[in-house]
Amino acid sequence: MKTKHVILILSLVIFNSCIVKSLNPFYTKDTIEFTKDFVGEWKDNYNDTWKIVDAKLVISEENKDASEETKKQNDLLSKEYRNSYFVEYKTRKQTSIFLATPFKINGQYFLDFIPFDNEKGNLSRLLKYHIVYTHSLVKLDILDNGNVSIKWFDEKRLKDLFEKQKIKIKHKKIGILKDDILLTATSEELQQFLKKYMVSSSAKKWETETKFTLKKS
Repeated sequence: MKTKHVILILSLVIFNSCIVKSLNPFYTKDTIEFTKDFVGEWKDNYNDTWKIVDAKLVISEENKDASEETKKQNDLLSKEYRNSYFVEYKTRKQTSIFLATPFKINGQYFLDFIPFDNEKGNLSRLLKYHIVYTHSLVKLDILDNGNVSIKWFDEKRLKDLFEKQKIKIKHKKIGILKDDILLTATSEELQQFLKKYMVSSSAKKWETETKFTLKKS
């Protein structure tokens, strides 16, 4: 198999090693805060589409004609993600679905993104067995003109902090070359780190290669 094909399969659509990944959610239940301002159909600065839907509505709709087993699964999903969004991100070639949970720290909105298992995906069963869905952190800003800015926490910022020994937070080096970081800290520890990071003086702390400006379509 050619190298570029390996990279394509392992990159999980738009996300790669450029974003910070965590084994645990970045939110705690007491910080979850839903906002309707993120709901809707959007076009981003690359002309791709984003459909953001209240997760409660999606689960309720699916339950109407579902089997009892599916309803039980949906009830568990609803209990955990009742204040979240289903996010459908669509390019010309691919469609990806995520669960995004909004939370707020010191007046700033964030999103915790996690991929949602899509049975329509073209990954083999064997490859799916190896995939662990991780959480990523998104800074969410509702702009004055009604547009939305979403910026993923860039791994370069985190690696720089580790290299300069400015932080101590539980993590593992992962990947074939052990050059990716997976945070293993608890959600509470992640939030303590985030609070300190938010007030840091670094002008580059929210610079990222993975960012989108969304406009209502």
